[in-house]
Amino acid sequence: MPSPRTDFAENLNFLLYLIVDHMPGHARQRIALVIASVAALTVACANRSDVSNAIRELIVEDGIKTVRLVDATRFTWDQAYLFGPYTPRSTVCGILRIQENDCERQIPFESVDDGEMSIAFLAGDSLVHYASHHRRNGDFTPVPGRPLSPQTAIFKVVQGDVANGPAPWIRLVLLTK
Repeated sequence: MPSPRTDFAENLNFLLYLIVDHMPGHARQRIALVIASVAALTVACANRSDVSNAIRELIVEDGIKTVRLVDATRFTWDQAYLFGPYTPRSTVCGILRIQENDCERQIPFESVDDGEMSIAFLAGDSLVHYASHHRRNGDFTPVPGRPLSPQTAIFKVVQGDVANGPAPWIRLVLLTK
């Protein structure tokens, strides 16, 4: 069965063929550039919550009692920072030591509601992944005020602790050793 991303790519190629095949050269290039840009943004936005969805799968589908953040990622990292709802981009960049002129490129979104937070993953001093995390997939608040390593980013699953809407959020409480 093709994945949604495969279907998207096939539909995009067909759309490009239909539009571009009947246009003059200069218009063809402009339209192709716009469509490619929109497609790249769409895929980037879809990837924002891969980590969040993986956390939810670990909790809901696997029914585990503790979540190791490293189990929800497919990339190498040695530090993770959790940022609560409404954390400004400038604060995130300051904590991660990202230069102001590079901040918006590396931190492409800010949390803008109560149900969304973000997670930054670093390898050494480099940002390797910045993810949106929906609190309905596991509520990390209050967030630890320090970076976590793959060995320390372990959270106890507390069912139904925070009510929000029709279903309570599952709380993820940092285990301390």
